[in-house]
Amino acid sequence: MENQEHNQQEQNSQEAVKTYSQEDLDKLLQAETDRKVSKALETAKAKWQSEFEAKLEQEKTEAEKLAKMSESERLQAQFESEKEKFEQERQQFMRERLELETVKELSTRNLPTEFSRFVLGNDAEATKNNLDLFQTQFQQAVEKAVNEKLKGQVPKSSTGTGLEGTMTKEQFNKLGYKDRLALYQSNPDLYNQLQNG
Repeated sequence: MENQEHNQQEQNSQEAVKTYSQEDLDKLLQAETDRKVSKALETAKAKWQSEFEAKLEQEKTEAEKLAKMSESERLQAQFESEKEKFEQERQQFMRERLELETVKELSTRNLPTEFSRFVLGNDAEATKNNLDLFQTQFQQAVEKAVNEKLKGQVPKSSTGTGLEGTMTKEQFNKLGYKDRLALYQSNPDLYNQLQNG
């Protein structure tokens, strides 16, 4: 009886475990991908449709307004519409020009040009103020990083004495050519003092 139950459980677990071939997996993955792409397309289509309908409704309303106006009112409304479009294009042009000038100025100041979008202001004056502030902060940050990097590091002695600042004439005279050259490069004043003294 116990053996029969064990065989029954084993048979049930084998039925529960289903194996798939690579072809079956590919079909399942393709079906899932198709489903997600279709859903994304439907969402995008609905968005485009609503935007199109809103724009169409706006144009229809505008056309109805224009139809109710007299000739001079219609011309005035068209003029205002064109003026508004022109102003938007002008502002876009000015913004792009200001951005180019900002990149040039960053380059001139030897600052990373990648930061242009961060320092770009609403106008030239605000951008200049942002550039000045950025330059100051950037230089302070670089200086701080360099100081932190150098902090705690003792310069290595090229002569091996470790006493370059208190070297005697006798010690200097015992130095070889390489060590004298290293001393000259690291401390020319001391070198000249010991050489001439």
